[in-house]
Amino acid sequence: MKILLPFALALLLLALPSSPVLAGGGTHLVGDGPNSLNLAVGSFEAFENMDNAVAGQIEFRFGRKLLYVGPLLGVLANADGGVIGYVGIYLDLALGDFILSPQTGVGAYEKGNSKDLGGTFEFFSGLGLSYQITDRSSLGFRYEHISNGNLHDYNPGADILLLNYGIAF
Repeated sequence: MKILLPFALALLLLALPSSPVLAGGGTHLVGDGPNSLNLAVGSFEAFENMDNAVAGQIEFRFGRKLLYVGPLLGVLANADGGVIGYVGIYLDLALGDFILSPQTGVGAYEKGNSKDLGGTFEFFSGLGLSYQITDRSSLGFRYEHISNGNLHDYNPGADILLLNYGIAF
């Protein structure tokens, strides 16, 4: 299921016997830290030739985590009037100056004049890779997928590609 794929990949990296996480190297799960605000812009329906639209996202990530997993909440909107408000969880895997961030959650979608995703209740999952510019800012890319998980009769899903700027405070 696409919802759990980002977390499965991160856990697979941790389970490898030669994993630098286990060896104490430069790769490690990131624990508690400052809260952060992520601002992103990109393409909603990124892989569709005719139906894509400019998308913007604002996401708040709580820095306090439980077993390396932190809560988040956000809003993603596109130029066609589609909006999803969501809550979820994330984790950060440091790879030197890069951070790999899988996330997953649930949200409520209003299609406006945008793509019909089959219903209001939607799942989302994503995977981001960011470069730490400073200890308080990062720049990276994110891939996200929204789907109703076949809870509704119609489940086309949507793929989103974003350029992301993170600010810790």
